[in-house]
Parts: sequence; structure tokens; C-alpha cells
Amino acid sequence: MKKIIIFFAVFLFANDVSKPFEGLIKDYKDSETKQNVQQIFSKNFSLYPYYQNYLLPATWDFDKKNDRKEFETKFQISIMKPFLSNILGKNEIYFFAYTQTSWWQTMEDSAPFRENNYQPEMFVLFPMSKYHKNFDALIFGINHQSNGQSGKLSRSWNRIYTRFVFHKDKIIFNARLWYRIPERKKRYPNDTKGDDNPDILDYLGYGDLRIGYPYKDNLLTSKIRYNPWTNKGAIEIGYSAPLKNNIFLYCQYFYGYGESLIDYNRKVNKIGIGFEYSR
Repeated sequence: MKKIIIFFAVFLFANDVSKPFEGLIKDYKDSETKQNVQQIFSKNFSLYPYYQNYLLPATWDFDKKNDRKEFETKFQISIMKPFLSNILGKNEIYFFAYTQTSWWQTMEDSAPFRENNYQPEMFVLFPMSKYHKNFDALIFGINHQSNGQSGKLSRSWNRIYTRFVFHKDKIIFNARLWYRIPERKKRYPNDTKGDDNPDILDYLGYGDLRIGYPYKDNLLTSKIRYNPWTNKGAIEIGYSAPLKNNIFLYCQYFYGYGESLIDYNRKVNKIGIGFEYSR
């Protein structure tokens, strides 16, 4: 438990990781060398937040499950990096992005990670405001998501998607439609190369809608998925308020299917509280 407390403290309060090395950096008189050494310790290479970055030390699932404790810790790290721009002359920007969401059984003796979802993707963003004042961006991308496990616990899928970002008054809308790239069906029960989750679209549907409502320093968000053919989906509601040093108090509620890949076909009813680092 002591290691977990230390991890939280570093996660919460570490701002400029180059500060402990300021004495070393100052010893270099040459400005280019000094900048080089500072970059080594600050690790600043033009990464930007993508989805939300947050830490929820305390979450509680109201639906008891046999394979876990109801209390666990959840966190998400999500970054993106632009690497090309304006190839087509449309002021478009090309990005790599990576998102990892983790579920951590911190009340177990050995504090194991129950599930990790890894989501690399690549996308291109076209600015659209010159065509319509409320239409902000059109995005095309390809996305992989998996949990890195094997055998019966393995889950993964690949998608191509289109995203529409627009706003109306104070409300920001982010609508995404996706197509799942087909995988080979399993040929026998222990086929490790076949599709691990052939019915995932029944539960996660064919798109999602994210809505953000900023009010002064507060932000209310929601994410909605729904498949009308199976009557299954999910809703996630988040609320964040500023604390200090660009850290926000963050509350999250999730109800439905697909909070994690391992639970894509199991209903989760969970609330969590913690801290958000980027909105």
C-alpha cells in the first residue's frame, strides 16, 4: 500500500520533472548543449493531451462480480503527437495518438492490475470552420484496441472511423461513426488467431457521441453509445472543477456495456472520484 500512496503523490504533484536537475543543467555554458540536456530531463517532445487524462483512486461498482472487488482504482493516460501537415493543401494535420486505460485492484494484497486497455491510433484532422461557423473539424482515423491478454481473456478489435466536431452555443459535440475491420472467425474452441469478440458491435454499437458543456471553470461531459438493433449501449457522465496548478476535481459515473474490453458484454454500474489533468 505504501508504494501506491507514493505513486499517487508523484502523479498528483509532479509538475516540472527537470527541476531537480537545474544545478546540472546550469553547469553547461553552451546554450545549445544546455537546451539539449534540459530536453533529456524534461522529456518535452511536443506531446499533447488527446482524450482525458485522469486518476480515480476510488471507484465503486454497484453490480457485484465474482472475479473482482467492487472497489478499485482507475486511471487513463492519453496523448497525441502531430507529425505532418498540409500535404493536401487543406491545412490538415496528421496525428499519432495513444490511450491507455487501467483498472487496478488496489484493495487486494498484491494490488494487481485487473485490466489494461491499449489504444494506438492514427488520424488526420481537417479544419472546417471556414465552411460553417459551427462546424469545427472533420477527422478520419484508424484505431486498434486490445487488452494484451491471451487465451479466453484476450479481447481486441480494429476500426476505421469518421469524427465530426461541432458546437452550438456553449455546447461542444463530438460525434464518431466507425466500421469494424473484419477478423477471421474462430475455427475451433482454442483458436488463438480467430476473433475473440465477434459480437462486440452488439454491445458497443457503431459509434458514439461525446458532449461537453463548459460553464466558467467547470465542465460537464457525457459519452453515449447505443445499438438500436440490440437495445444495448452505455452512458458515461463526468464533472470536473478546478483545484490548483491545472489539476481538477473529477467525478465519473458509468452505466452500461463496454467500460473495458473484458467487460464489453457485461453491464457495469460504477461511480468514481479523483483528479483530472487534462480535459
